[in-house]
Amino acid sequence: MQAMPTVRVRLTEEEEKELLEYGGLKGIGEGIRLYLKAQKSQEIFRKLEYLQRKKNSVKTTSEKEVELIRQEREDRPR
Repeated sequence: MQAMPTVRVRLTEEEEKELLEYGGLKGIGEGIRLYLKAQKSQEIFRKLEYLQRKKNSVKTTSEKEVELIRQEREDRPR
């Protein structure tokens, strides 16, 4: 079995009462798992945003896009 680290959490009496209503210590473990997943998701979104803003992004005008679409339609075999 894997050794588990010890974590200490300070709670007010009110927070402790609320925690006990929602499952006690299981709630703390679930909260930590949710926090870690949220952090990973934020990291992924930051990387995605960086990739979308890279210098290699396509920069064309709407007129140029329309022209390209028309050319593609004309060149397409029927």
